[in-house]
Amino acid sequence: MQLRSKNRKQQIVDVALELLQTRGFENFSYQDLSSELGITKASIHHHFAKKADLGVALCERIQQWHESEFAKARNHSGSAMEKLDLYVGGTLRYACGDKKICPLSSLQADIASLPEAMRPALKQLDDHELDFVAEMLQEGRSSGELKFSGSVRAQAVLFVLTNKGALQYSRVHGRELYDDAMHQFRSLMINGQ
Repeated sequence: MQLRSKNRKQQIVDVALELLQTRGFENFSYQDLSSELGITKASIHHHFAKKADLGVALCERIQQWHESEFAKARNHSGSAMEKLDLYVGGTLRYACGDKKICPLSSLQADIASLPEAMRPALKQLDDHELDFVAEMLQEGRSSGELKFSGSVRAQAVLFVLTNKGALQYSRVHGRELYDDAMHQFRSLMINGQ
């Protein structure tokens, strides 16, 4: 399929994101992108001289997705837990599917082999997600809805780790494991035990 669109750069990122979620960053090449898009590798290099440049663009795309999901949650009139549930629902739509993984988790798994130029973008992306979750947890704590001990940031880390770990395990054990883990975590935050 020959693409003749002024959005070629966007199309490259779209396909790269799909490959990131199904293969991992280190396990796809410009040849894979070229074959999938029906364009030359030179065309890809025109937009992204190095794979690290493409990796930074992937981090930017993930952050744009985060911002969209964060805005939906922030604008929701419900409780802090309902807002977190909206975000979790978005995560499930984005990360689930045929052999897909959360793109941020995929990048984190490849951290040892990622180009140095990508690492600051990945850290910024991690902090971006944790800051949002901490914001929602603080909102819930301030309203008395959530009763957890420790710092809000530490609880945000636990929330994200539970969410992403359960996503990974559910790839092997099924969606029920994910639902059970998140239900348990939610109960702990609401009941303070």
